[in-house]
Amino acid sequence: MKRAVIANRLSAKAAECLKQFDIDVIETKANNAVSENIAYHGDISFLYDGNDTLFIASEMAEYKDIFSSFVSEIIVIPERLGCDYPSDVLLNCVTVGRKLVCNVDTISPTVLKYFTEKGYDIINVKQGYTKCSVLPVSDNAIITDDPSIAKACVLHGVDVLTVSKGAVKLAGYSYGFIGGASGKISSDTVAFCGDIDTHPDSAAIRAFLSKYGIQALSLDDISLYDIGSIIPLYGG
Repeated sequence: MKRAVIANRLSAKAAECLKQFDIDVIETKANNAVSENIAYHGDISFLYDGNDTLFIASEMAEYKDIFSSFVSEIIVIPERLGCDYPSDVLLNCVTVGRKLVCNVDTISPTVLKYFTEKGYDIINVKQGYTKCSVLPVSDNAIITDDPSIAKACVLHGVDVLTVSKGAVKLAGYSYGFIGGASGKISSDTVAFCGDIDTHPDSAAIRAFLSKYGIQALSLDDISLYDIGSIIPLYGG
């Protein structure tokens, strides 16, 4: 199965870099139900389970046929997203192996029911913008810039590297988030939007990734920037 990612508003250099890895870059339209500053963010409109299932916001249902070429199961949630928090974070959660990290009060009930019935360990966190704040590294390891997420995940036996906030740019906000500026493009490579070495904790990030046999790939030579995550559309 050919690999593809949802990656909106990448720099031209970053998009070309991904294509050199034989990865199709799929850009989606804006989800006009949410704030214009995050309307193009993939982690607002899409949720990938890390295996073969993709959840899609109802406003973006037209992409179901396109994405069916890359994943086995697609679920369009019936709930509608909205402009204000928490109605904009219905899909903003993340799987870490057989764990679902989410705010159970803000996640889509459809998503929560699905993962609960599948037997996932639900890690409840205070942060509604969960995926924005988390970079999954392995089935039991993450990098996050949110201390509350780090604390909850450690209690569930997850290996966590907590990094500082403020080094990731996001238009319209004071700063962006590490999860929104990155994503795994293969089992042994994490791609970063921008240059990972512009992050003050870059050495720790590289060391943590290396512990799990993963290399860091900088897609550009500028400061890290939050695009709403690089979301893979391939199993494994």
